[in-house]
Amino acid sequence: MAMNFKIFETEGIAAQYAADIVRKQFNNNPTSIVVFALNDEQGHFYRELHEEMMAHPVDASQLHVFDYDNAGAEFLDMGIVKQQLHSVKKTVDIKSEVDDKAKTKENKGKLTMFVGTINADGSVGYREVNSDSDKGLLTAREIILLVTGADKADVIARLYGTNETNTNFEAANLKSHRMTTVILDWQAAQGLPADVRDYYYTVFS
Repeated sequence: MAMNFKIFETEGIAAQYAADIVRKQFNNNPTSIVVFALNDEQGHFYRELHEEMMAHPVDASQLHVFDYDNAGAEFLDMGIVKQQLHSVKKTVDIKSEVDDKAKTKENKGKLTMFVGTINADGSVGYREVNSDSDKGLLTAREIILLVTGADKADVIARLYGTNETNTNFEAANLKSHRMTTVILDWQAAQGLPADVRDYYYTVFS
């Protein structure tokens, strides 16, 4: 499968790692189109992303952000241009939103990255967000999922143990995506087999 795991000791370190990936994406591709749907993971993440953006400023003049989290104030503080910060209703097709609001000659309307989470019930980002549609989050070139806390261990176990995509289990549908990274803290990682957990923790911590 194309799904990769990265495990860190604490929620804060995991959020910092995820924020660093996003900041580097902004820096490396100044015309990036990025969707954020972090739900209960947004507290630590946005704080870390703000610190990353302050420590390593990027040219945000052409970035487009689609915000399911209603985190507009945070993005404006990071320097995202107001006209390119799009609050998104959870029931819309993100592909149509991108085509309507962000398609330019430079980015061609391609969704660059989705940054979200897996909820304890197995939904992705928010229950209303269509994660498995060709008009939904699978259109992103890269998917980053931040998943922390002991209450997420069971869904991580289910994710790891599901061999095929299943439309009734949204998170498993992301296994068909070419580039999905699941960033875990140690507590959420308890859902992985011990040898897998210890391997990824040793490599990335």
